Amino acid sequence: MSFVKTLLSSLVCVQLLFGQFNTFVTVHGDKLMDGGRELRFISFNIPDLHYIEDDHRFESPNPWRIADEFEIRDALSAIKQLGGNVVRMYTPSVRKAMDTALIIRHVDGPGQFNEEAFKGYDKVLQAANELGVRVIIPLVDNWWWWGGIADYARFRQKPKEAFWTDSLVRADFKKTIEHLLKRVNTCTGIPYSEDKAILGWETGNELEVPNFSWTREIAGYLKSLDRNHLVIEGTHRQAIQEEALADTNIDVLSLHFYRPASQTVSLMLDARQRSKGKNPFFVGEIGRHPIDSLRLILDS
Repeated sequence: MSFVKTLLSSLVCVQLLFGQFNTFVTVHGDKLMDGGRELRFISFNIPDLHYIEDDHRFESPNPWRIADEFEIRDALSAIKQLGGNVVRMYTPSVRKAMDTALIIRHVDGPGQFNEEAFKGYDKVLQAANELGVRVIIPLVDNWWWWGGIADYARFRQKPKEAFWTDSLVRADFKKTIEHLLKRVNTCTGIPYSEDKAILGWETGNELEVPNFSWTREIAGYLKSLDRNHLVIEGTHRQAIQEEALADTNIDVLSLHFYRPASQTVSLMLDARQRSKGKNPFFVGEIGRHPIDSLRLILDS
């Protein structure tokens, strides 16, 4: 009987291991492809899919914790029930100067990583494979709330702007990239670089990069570690850069629009025209709009 239970358990694990995806997402011209079919999506950002920022229960010592399995599966199941097939999550958190020891972060310092925190990513990818939802993963935040570029610079006693120019700070960020891309999922045993649930790596969230050389270097570094997944440019600009279109290490372009609906549509259509025939383009975030305005944006 114990042998039968073990065999059945093994068969279930094998089924879960392979999940619902047979191929990596690829690019053909300006289209995303799922095997032989074009991949199109309207879906949601779920920033706290892996990492909760508002745990305000009375007994909680601080609002930060790793998302549990129920929360992750509930969120991804909601995406599926709404007809979605892609989710964009948020970046690895980075320890900030004012953090207490009780706050868990993904990156504690240069080359210092919290294993329990990264297991949140493991759970997300396990559930995403089982439920059939592709995941977009940005690598660093431009802003301060979860910790980001300013904190990488602070680790080396440098100003925020050094994140873009200082070779030591850049090397520290590359250690985080390497840690994530070379990680082996503790739930499934699948290396991240071989996980088909990952749609692509986004260079960051709303990055205000002063010149394209940083993006060029990071995109090339991502491709040197992982040829299976797409590289997405994560920028805070409102228009597509010609340098991004010309860079062979950047597969997909993305912009965020927090403008009135008419301006959002105009910027979207301009970006689509610039990228047409060259790269896939998607809108990563938009602001809140009345339903009629939202319909106008989505239909565009």
